[in-house]
Amino acid sequence: MPVTESDYQSLKLQIKGLEKIVAELKGDNEAKAKIIAEQAKLIEELKAKLAKYDNPHTPSSAQRYKKNSESKNSSKKRGAPKGHRGATRSTPEPDREVEVTTDQCDLCGSANLEECGVEKQVIEELPPPPKIEVIQFNRHKYKCQDCGHVFIAKDEKCPLKGRFGVDLLVYLILLKFSLRGVLRRIKDFAFHLNSFDITPKGIQDAIFRVGEACKTAYSANIDKVRAATWNYMDETGIRVLGKNYWLWTFRTPDGEVVVVIRPSRGQNVLREIFGGNINGAGVVDGWRAYNIIPVLQRCWAHLIRDVDAFIEQPGGKELSEAIHEKFKALKEFIGTDPSTSMEERKQQKEVWDMEMAELAEQFSKFKELKKQVTYIRNGLGNWYTCLLYPGMEPTNNLSEQVIREHVLVRKIIGTFRSEDGAEYYQYIASVFATWRLQAKDVYAELKKLLVNELCLR
Repeated sequence: MPVTESDYQSLKLQIKGLEKIVAELKGDNEAKAKIIAEQAKLIEELKAKLAKYDNPHTPSSAQRYKKNSESKNSSKKRGAPKGHRGATRSTPEPDREVEVTTDQCDLCGSANLEECGVEKQVIEELPPPPKIEVIQFNRHKYKCQDCGHVFIAKDEKCPLKGRFGVDLLVYLILLKFSLRGVLRRIKDFAFHLNSFDITPKGIQDAIFRVGEACKTAYSANIDKVRAATWNYMDETGIRVLGKNYWLWTFRTPDGEVVVVIRPSRGQNVLREIFGGNINGAGVVDGWRAYNIIPVLQRCWAHLIRDVDAFIEQPGGKELSEAIHEKFKALKEFIGTDPSTSMEERKQQKEVWDMEMAELAEQFSKFKELKKQVTYIRNGLGNWYTCLLYPGMEPTNNLSEQVIREHVLVRKIIGTFRSEDGAEYYQYIASVFATWRLQAKDVYAELKKLLVNELCLR
């Protein structure tokens, strides 16, 4: 059937209409593709920001939102675990008794009363806050008639220098280091509670004086760290004068702690603390500076977090399950039979070292797990070192426990305002952490230290 002119023109119009629709759709697709690309870029930027707060190297205690948490509709009963002793305090024995009586009715005011019993109520109360006592010590001077030595008598309550007594120094330091008070708030607290007028600079000078007194104990802790069979170590960022520094912590198995603040995160800090000859072992994360230590126990907690972060990748779930099983077996081995001979421990380490290498080889085919496999391979030979050191933990969680206090301080102060402030902080923080870990009375220990260093030395 021949095509008429009208049919021809109609087809041309249809084609033009369809071409117009195609062009519009193409334009829409390009616009949508652009929007998709922009959103994808924004997603990656947000993921990068999120990774600063939630990544494989963020300890579980610092994670704000726990993964795989129970839903609100979970049937799991909330509350204290079975066997919890509760929080109710027992009533203490009273130090004194007060008789509460009256001579008139509190309803009608009548004085015609008959006593018909006693209701006992025990309360706990503070005595009125003490005011600062100003004491003048008349320190007498003497000359020894035998050797000719001339000296001035000493008293345990009178520092040889300065105007602040030992108890007042302890009070200010506890406000700063136990309650994490900032200087201006300590100033206000001391003024309102104790009528003690002191400037923030005066408080800072007191801190420096105490820090100087702690140097001897700090040096003794360094000696303990050097002599320890192994140490738990960690480091975190800190700011000094607005510049990036690093706060290092070293913890012995007996609870001695050394805090170090340096502008470096490198091996020179380890050489300084351990001296020229590093003989002991270290329980550490994967930071390469620790490779200078001859014997290492790599942290399993870091490994587990690193592996679990990629559990949704191909092979990730299987790798995570394998790592968790190996860690469970390790904990059971070191926790159930402390009498296991060293020869058996060495043999077990060889077996598990070989299995760890095989595990890395098995999962090396998954390109998405390249980082995790590399992490495992970099630690080969160091994942089971704790088997050779009875009592050693397979994680550096004990070091992370020590460092948490300084992370809180960092959030409060933002930055140290002077290098001297950072220096004296590490002296005081080290002895405080040591006393706490060794279950000592921080107040009593600090007072004893200041009496010896400031009054009697």
